[in-house]
Amino acid sequence: MNTLYKFIIGLVFLGCLSCDISDNTVDPTTSFLKIYDNNSFEASFIPIDIKQASTGEFLILGARRIEGSDFLGVFLFKVDEFGEYVSSRNLSDQYVHPVKSLINIDEQYYFVAMNSTSLQAYLIEVNMNTLDITESPLGGISYPLHVSQRDSEILLLSYDNGSKTTDLSVINTDGSVGAGVSYSIGAGEDVEAPIIEHFTRTGKQLPFFTGVTGNGVYYFNGFYNYTLSMVFTDLSGEPLGVLQGQQDNGGISAAENIDGSTFALSRFNFGDNYIVPRQEISVNGLTSSSDFLGNSYPELIDDAPVVLKKITIENEEILLYASNTKTGKIILMGHRMTNGELKGTKYIGFSDPYSVADFTQTNDGGLAVLSTIQVAGRFARISLIKLSKEGLSELR
Repeated sequence: MNTLYKFIIGLVFLGCLSCDISDNTVDPTTSFLKIYDNNSFEASFIPIDIKQASTGEFLILGARRIEGSDFLGVFLFKVDEFGEYVSSRNLSDQYVHPVKSLINIDEQYYFVAMNSTSLQAYLIEVNMNTLDITESPLGGISYPLHVSQRDSEILLLSYDNGSKTTDLSVINTDGSVGAGVSYSIGAGEDVEAPIIEHFTRTGKQLPFFTGVTGNGVYYFNGFYNYTLSMVFTDLSGEPLGVLQGQQDNGGISAAENIDGSTFALSRFNFGDNYIVPRQEISVNGLTSSSDFLGNSYPELIDDAPVVLKKITIENEEILLYASNTKTGKIILMGHRMTNGELKGTKYIGFSDPYSVADFTQTNDGGLAVLSTIQVAGRFARISLIKLSKEGLSELR
């Protein structure tokens, strides 16, 4: 039985967005605001990631509170190209802790979660039409942290509680595990505590991520040698290079490879936030994130989460940052790829606080922003905001 249903169809950007909406009738296919509620008044849902299929439908992966559990359960939610509710599914409580990101390989959708009892990681394939799932256990892998893709290759970052290591693995869509490396987080309970608190959401949500540079160097953001670090590896042994943070108090919060060893970054340091839109990194050396000064953004919440991706606006590829301000709005910042120049900003928000979960460029060249809205300041609900292609022009 579906537990999610459409609660509010917001007047398109009425007082909510500063964009290209005039007093004339707005085409709901290009711009809309939707907020979705649940028939359980105090239920809480946390959106994680969103993908749009070639048919126009959006698939949303999220987490939900489970009574009596330290972990969050899994829900899947589908809406059409206009943001109208289509279907949803709460997965069995045996599946917990869905991690970012949703993977789309040849119009097949995958994500990673873990078993609530054994803590083993599972690769889960989603049927876009029915939201039925097919699970594949990932042998020897527990406590998943993040998953990403490079073409048909899936990269999984995880934590081994027994050996106290951060593990990076290459997995296939059938659940088989290929190459991988394991690196010690360091000895002592104090080192492990932030990781466990991340899983149970009793502490800071840490910016774990994975990727591959254009010249084939793998990287991840995870704990290594007592601190949250961005680690570069060829999957054959010791790290090639390490960009160190400061325990869990500072480090890289988002990264996007531009070319070779050139990255767009954001970083946090004891509550402060910095945008570093173009930075050379020594992928074969030891450096510190605090060496990259960047541009300070005091308007962002402390240790702000950042979503960073490449998108195309008017045939130009730009770097788009999204984060959360202290006033409860989402800020979008467009930077030029070639030199890191800030080209424009846009704010999303109104009376209730919004916080960004993810965004994806839509089939028509617009942008779909997935967020959490705190309705009446109390109840976390999912919001989907569609910006038109024309509405993105001010970000370049």
